[in-house]
Amino acid sequence: MNIAIYSRKSVETDTGESIKNQIAICKRYFERENEECKFEIFEDEGFSGGNINRPDFKRMMHLVKLKQFDVVAVYKIDRIARNIVDFVNVFDELDKLNVKLVSVTEGFDPSTPIGKMMMMLLASFAEMERMNIAQRVKDNMRELAKMGRWSGGTAPTGYSIERIKEGGKEVSYLKKEKEADNIKEIFKKYASGYTAFEIHKYFKLKGLKYNPKTIYGILTNPTYLKATEQSIAYLKNRGYTVYGEPNGRGFLPYNRRPRYKGVKAWKDKNMLVGVSKHEAVVDLNLWIAVQNQLEEKTVAPHPHESSFTFLTGGIMKCKCGSGMGVSPGRQRSDGTRRYYFTCSGKRYRQNGCDNLSLRVDMAENKINDFLESMRDKEKLVEYHNKNKQKSNVSNIGNDIKNINKKLDSNKKAIDSLIDKMILLSKDAAKSLTGRIEELTQENNMLKEELLKLEREKLFNTTDKANVNLLHNSIKQFLHTESMEQKKRLAKIIFDKIIWDSSTKELQIFLRK
Repeated sequence: MNIAIYSRKSVETDTGESIKNQIAICKRYFERENEECKFEIFEDEGFSGGNINRPDFKRMMHLVKLKQFDVVAVYKIDRIARNIVDFVNVFDELDKLNVKLVSVTEGFDPSTPIGKMMMMLLASFAEMERMNIAQRVKDNMRELAKMGRWSGGTAPTGYSIERIKEGGKEVSYLKKEKEADNIKEIFKKYASGYTAFEIHKYFKLKGLKYNPKTIYGILTNPTYLKATEQSIAYLKNRGYTVYGEPNGRGFLPYNRRPRYKGVKAWKDKNMLVGVSKHEAVVDLNLWIAVQNQLEEKTVAPHPHESSFTFLTGGIMKCKCGSGMGVSPGRQRSDGTRRYYFTCSGKRYRQNGCDNLSLRVDMAENKINDFLESMRDKEKLVEYHNKNKQKSNVSNIGNDIKNINKKLDSNKKAIDSLIDKMILLSKDAAKSLTGRIEELTQENNMLKEELLKLEREKLFNTTDKANVNLLHNSIKQFLHTESMEQKKRLAKIIFDKIIWDSSTKELQIFLRK
């Protein structure tokens, strides 16, 4: 059984909860039950339990994720964290990784009924705390919406922030600027069939910058809509909760696009708008015309893939760093046409790239020839080793050994200085305290370096498995005729392929 023993103390002393005693008690606990235990010790000296930003704790959790331990043991639960939310998050992470967390003095062993009950109780407290915080945020947004005040941040395009006296205190509202006249023109052009990109080009000729993403944000923002009875009814129908009475001015949105598990919601009962005091620029008829256009053009998000090549999904890159899309050539007399990889930055005139296009069939032939040469596993290993950047494995082992020696040396020096401090007066001990602090900081930096080296060492041990997976994928690719199968395998095999027309070469980078 592989056991990680974690110990922490804000100040190292010789009391019953010293780091040495914590480790010894944890070892005895497991050795009584199972003599064949393999321990690895993690120590954080001089760190509080207020958060989990501690060097050895982070190093331990990284190794836990790499399946190095079966159990994480602590003297008491508060060695992990004194913050209940941090503790429950750590417990949940260990549970997902099938690693037991055991507190040897408190009986918090999740394999026992009492241990499991205590964990669930703690989890319920944490959930209640999260729910209370979420409710306070919602309540605060509702109050802001009722008052129609600006809550802070960057003002929407076309407006500035105006601070005025109200009820004896200074509050913020939006103030319309001259640029707001452009906003109405953006709405009109989109309603008449212009795309966001075409609107962007139109204003660019006038020396004004509105990128397509900004334009879409403007077109969906109720800030620009006039507050009437009809517009309030429309917004309610679209899922908004509306506060305030119609006044012909504008709205202020709050929580306009709430997220659930990282995904934005389009219609949600938590979307709020409040009737405000700023001058709006768009009436309801124009607003509805734009929203209808947006809905007609809305499609489900999908990756940029072509049906004309297996080198798709962002694999092909231009030498300038842009992606390369597939463009059709002229139709030939027999009705067929060639397809070309073209720099997307060049295509949309976003840069001055001079890279020439590449015929799709020529690129595919070069890639097929390359993969054929990789049928020989020895050549694949040679190519893989040549193109990856990593330190020599033996050097990494020596570096880890040297850092551990230095950590032990510093720890002995700290113990020695602490012993000397007992015999000195408070004033005389000040210089020793400074030296202890220096050594502790040096150890923390060494532990960070140790984490990086151990990560690199562990990743190096997985190279053989990675090469085997890559070789199998290459063989499957060469044996299949299915375009969909080739696309799927290409994403596994290639990290990226860079085209440089000046050298007429494809730089091929395999996944590691």
